[in-house]
Amino acid sequence: MKKALPLLLIFLFLSCSESKSGVTKTFDNAQEITNDLGDNLTKMDSLKEHNELVQITDTGKEWLENLFKCRNGNKYCFYLDQEEKICTERFYQFMMDSERIYGATNLSEEEIPTAEKKYKEKWQKIYPLRKDMEPWLFGRGQDDMENIRDIKVEKIADLKYRVFVDYDEDYKTISEITLVPNNGSFLIDYSDTEFLK
Repeated sequence: MKKALPLLLIFLFLSCSESKSGVTKTFDNAQEITNDLGDNLTKMDSLKEHNELVQITDTGKEWLENLFKCRNGNKYCFYLDQEEKICTERFYQFMMDSERIYGATNLSEEEIPTAEKKYKEKWQKIYPLRKDMEPWLFGRGQDDMENIRDIKVEKIADLKYRVFVDYDEDYKTISEITLVPNNGSFLIDYSDTEFLK
């Protein structure tokens, strides 16, 4: 019996050690599961944020398409009286300044270099400067914007879109538009329009 007691104690000690290491293993497994769950929750939050951004940018496309809704029953129109309301204040001022120099200008030949210098100093760090480019949104269709044949809006990046406007057989434009969020809607903060042949 005296010999059996030490063997019994050794057996008990080993079984307790195995039990303790099993608990440690179970704890480690639980910690891994908790870490994985945390990682998955972080990924789900990131996915949710991404989906919200996608929804915002898709809403931007819809917002741009709605700019061409007609009041007179025609298919597509664009009203010049909304131009100032749909642009950021600074971009609208940039269009005005661009028109003053490169559009229908009242400046004399002597005044133009001074005006161009001021224009460059004011805007070169904010927007790509214009020269002989259409300063207004969508090319204005020679101010006949109530009979637009077709428009297409294509997303090219977050809050950036390409807008194709077909005025008639000989007059089409493509504009790259940058939007900024504004009180649950958008404003245009840059537009670069090119006339297509």
